Amino acid sequence: MKRTNRRDFLKHSMLAATALAASPLASLLASTRLARVTGAPKKIIIAGAGLAGLVAAYELKQAGHDVTVIEARKRAGGRVFTMREPFADGLYAEGGATRINVKHNLTRRYIKQFELETLPFYPTSEHFTTLNKGERREADWDKFTNEIRNVIGLGKREDWIKIQGGNDLLPSAFAKRLGSAIIYDAPVRRIEQDERGVSVSFSRGSAMEKIRGDYLVCAIPFSTLRRVTISPQFSQAKQQIIEQLEHDSASRVFLQVRSRFWKEQKANGYAIAEQSIEIWDSTLTQPGTRGILQTYLRYSNSERLTEMQEQERVSVTVERMEQVFPGTRSNFEKGISKCWSEDEWSRGAWVHPDENALPLIVKPEGRVYFAGDHASRQPSWMQGALESGLRVVKEIDEAAQTATAFS
Repeated sequence: MKRTNRRDFLKHSMLAATALAASPLASLLASTRLARVTGAPKKIIIAGAGLAGLVAAYELKQAGHDVTVIEARKRAGGRVFTMREPFADGLYAEGGATRINVKHNLTRRYIKQFELETLPFYPTSEHFTTLNKGERREADWDKFTNEIRNVIGLGKREDWIKIQGGNDLLPSAFAKRLGSAIIYDAPVRRIEQDERGVSVSFSRGSAMEKIRGDYLVCAIPFSTLRRVTISPQFSQAKQQIIEQLEHDSASRVFLQVRSRFWKEQKANGYAIAEQSIEIWDSTLTQPGTRGILQTYLRYSNSERLTEMQEQERVSVTVERMEQVFPGTRSNFEKGISKCWSEDEWSRGAWVHPDENALPLIVKPEGRVYFAGDHASRQPSWMQGALESGLRVVKEIDEAAQTATAFS
């Protein structure tokens, strides 16, 4: 399946973010609230408790529909994953979605609605660092962004923020409001539909359970959906894209160190290493003496890391980090990795479908509607997940109103 090259896509990410924020769809989604259900509420099943599934469930519930969310993991959030273990002193780092652009209006809307606080993502003092052909150099913002331009266009540093306390506070806020409507640790195994409704079979432990509803929001990645039995099968075009859509590899390695020694070098803990490997001080705004340095690897770099055993992943990262920030080795305490390609419920980090594939991805199949960042014009961003979730909310609400009018 042909797809947009991610490097080309991210090179223009700032333009894409601006275009989305100004688009009629984004304005509509950001401002419109569904009318309360006046007749019998519809029973709506949501498969997947990532941000797309959560926002769909939340808004449909707010409108008065009866919603049930089925989630394979033991937590909500999907690839919004703040890692709090095994780190000491209450420190944390982002294993998944990390940066939020200030033009991501849907993301900021829910941050504000749930009364969460944000902080600048990038430091405003001390120098950045680059490592090129083994040569370590100090850099200002312009030189730093120039080194990473082939994978992401950053623009101004003040354009990027994060959620104070961890990005998982956003999906957690949705999950808190949905409460017992979410069934955790329950992988979807089978989807069936007929002219009267749709049913979803899922496993809990060794037992299989089934739930029936009027509509289904399928908010799980196609990389895992292809392992779900569909009866009757979706259209040939949909089945083909589910089977062939490729997900890119991305990984993170986290090093807990006993002190933030790089500050003594007047460095801010942010760097670009060879092969466009990003390095962040995950504890930039967190209190304490200890710190967490993390690397962000994409594509072939991530694939090579994923092939390693955990101990080797950490040791290789320690040696790389020592080149960038001398003193890493002597301050190192513990390390851990997160490779999304080996995550059972993601099977990859993101996918950027081309303009021909996207309409096929988002097209409903009978009573089944599709959401997720892969089903949006902002794939790989929290903004894209929210956009897609709100899109299916409106699609289902319109379908429900039509069905009521003709019943």
